[in-house]
Amino acid sequence: MLLFINSIAGSEIIVILLFVLIFFGAKSIPGMARGLGKGIRQIKDASQDVQDEIRKTSTDMQRDMNVNKALHDARNSIEAPIKNFTEDLKKSASDVNKNVNGMLNDGGEKSLEKTLEDPIKDFTKDLKASGTEVNNNINGVKKHSAPSQQLNSSLDKKKDQKPDQENNS
Repeated sequence: MLLFINSIAGSEIIVILLFVLIFFGAKSIPGMARGLGKGIRQIKDASQDVQDEIRKTSTDMQRDMNVNKALHDARNSIEAPIKNFTEDLKKSASDVNKNVNGMLNDGGEKSLEKTLEDPIKDFTKDLKASGTEVNNNINGVKKHSAPSQQLNSSLDKKKDQKPDQENNS
């Protein structure tokens, strides 16, 4: 708007005001000026409302961006340890798998069969010894049970006797 006024000289403005005064008259100029002032005021208010809305929207967007950034940072801080743990777990599982496959497949000193061979032999030997011992104990009980059966039968007879009969014998 200032550019338009800068291009008009002072004498030109006076000529324009005279034409307005002649065409509209002195009585209608104050009413026109009042209407023009109200119109300009409404335009300023509308532009101020638009500017306020733009500021509010930009503030909301900035707040949303801050919230999104905070959520993104929180997500990264939670995911990083989980990713590290997952990678460590996968590596450990791979190492265990390699070790087990090596123990099962190489047949050398570290093979699973070689590793368990001595303990299995010892367990088998102990099991046979225990079985033999149990058999010996069972056979020993049968040999000694004959005299003990005689003793038990005589004790049973005494229990069956009445107290009067014990005194007579």
